Formats: sequence, structure tokens, C-alpha cells
Amino acid sequence: MESNLRAFGAELVGTAVLMLIGPGSAILAASFIGIHGVAIAFGLALLAMAYSIGHVSGCHINPAVTLSFLLTKKLDVTRAIYYWVAQLVGAVIGALLIWIVIGGDESKDNTGVFAANGWGDHLGNDFGLGAVIVVEIVFTALLVFVVLSTTTVGYPTGFGGLAAGLALAMIHLATIPVDNTSVNPARSFGAAIFGGSDAMEQLWAFIVWPLVGAVVGVLVWLLVHDAQLEDTMLDSSATRRARDAASGAMNKAEDKLS
Repeated sequence: MESNLRAFGAELVGTAVLMLIGPGSAILAASFIGIHGVAIAFGLALLAMAYSIGHVSGCHINPAVTLSFLLTKKLDVTRAIYYWVAQLVGAVIGALLIWIVIGGDESKDNTGVFAANGWGDHLGNDFGLGAVIVVEIVFTALLVFVVLSTTTVGYPTGFGGLAAGLALAMIHLATIPVDNTSVNPARSFGAAIFGGSDAMEQLWAFIVWPLVGAVVGVLVWLLVHDAQLEDTMLDSSATRRARDAASGAMNKAEDKLS
């Protein structure tokens, strides 16, 4: 129980810091640092927390990452629930602190939407739900792939936080113009609470599709790394057939090339 409570505290603090530095930089400083600075801020927040709380909880600070660890059986269900609750609470606390800083005054919000995620008229851009679905699945899968890869046996000790931080920064560099970048349901939840009715109406997409992206990320990790499908929660007769079919196709292609 004590271990779970320590992990709960670490994930709560880590997610709150991510909110303060990530969305916080967008809300308070975007006019000075631009979207490039905001993207780097997200990456730096994850990097700093990885080395601050990584030894306590692994520094998931993202429900999608926690789902990937659950699916790969690196985490049990009870501990995952502690993580998810802590992440949501931490996100709300971080967002609340930002709201207090601006005094609830929307004129002090450089994003106009409290850095909430969304699409179309909500963000005043030309991207639609289709673009959001692709972005959130693909780029969450990328983040999950990096995190799982850097926590795999054989990866150089001590560099995982750097890789994860850089990955989150480059993801934001590519996708902020599309939907303000989620790849993290907790981050989206915290911002949406203070972002207005449109943000709340569109929040579902930033919960569903990053979680789907987490599953895709696990599958890509299984494809690339020396890990067994049978050792994960994704093991089933259907996934085994798909894996065996893919393996057979690759073997045939290699035979033709040799």
C-alpha cells in the first residue's frame, strides 16, 4: 500500500508539473516564445520529471503510457488505477493553479481556449476530426513506442528520460497546429475543465484516440523489439494469427531477396 501511495504522489506531482509547464507556457508565454517554445517546454517538463520521479513511479504522467505498461504486464491493474486517478487529479491541480495565476481573466490567456485541445471552429483552424484521429493515434503510438523501448532490458541506463522528453517535444512541434497536441488524456482533461463548453464537448476524442494510440504503440514495440506477444494482455488467437501471417510474409520476402 505504501508503495502505491508513493507512486500516486509521484504521478500527481509529475502531472501537475507537466500542466504547469506545458499548457502553462502556452497560456502565459506563447506570445513571447511561440509554438516552438511551447513544444520545447512540454519536452523539458517530461524530461525534468523523468529524472525527479522516475525512480518512484516510472514517470508515466500520462494515462496512455500507463495503459501501455498495463498491456505489457509491466504494471498490474491495481497500480494502474492509482496512476490514472493521480494523473487526472494532478492535471486538474496544475490547470487550477494556472487559472488562479490569470485570475480567471480570459484576456490574459494567450491561447484563448486555456490551451485546451480541439479542432475546427474551437481552435479556429481548418483541421477536422479526421486529422485529429490520425494525429492522436499515430503520435501517441510514437510516444508509447519510445517509452517502452527505453524501458526495455538492454537500453542504456539513465538515458530514457532524455529520449522521452525529446520525443514529446518533437511531437508537439509537429502537431500543435492541428489540435494543440494531446497524446495525453490527463493533460486534455485538465485543460478542458477551464477551456469552456466547446473543449468539454470535444474532450472525448482526446481520451479515446490517445488510448487507441497506446495499443498501436504496444503493437509496434512488439514488432521491433525482442518481446513476446504471449507475455502481454494483447495475446489472443486473432493477434497470434496476424503475427504469424506477418512473420511468414517477411520470411518469404527475405527468401526472394536472398
